[in-house]
Amino acid sequence: MKITDVRVFPVDINGSLVRAYATVTFDDAFVIREMRVIEGKNGTFLSMPSRRKRNGNYQDICFPISAKLRDLMENEVLEKFDELLASA
Repeated sequence: MKITDVRVFPVDINGSLVRAYATVTFDDAFVIREMRVIEGKNGTFLSMPSRRKRNGNYQDICFPISAKLRDLMENEVLEKFDELLASA
């Protein structure tokens, strides 16, 4: 799978660890929206879209199965996020 487009939308929400939302397109044919760029204790990371279950827990709606794809997605989104911060 090849990432063909990455869009990052920075947000400034008081008290929130969410720094941006991201949309990633694969092979100009498949899109994942509502990924979140999160500021964690060990640095910034990419969080997959999730929904709240009836018991209150959250479950990812979609996610990469291989570590290689997860790393690729995270690197592409965080690179774009850093570019946006640098240009602001």
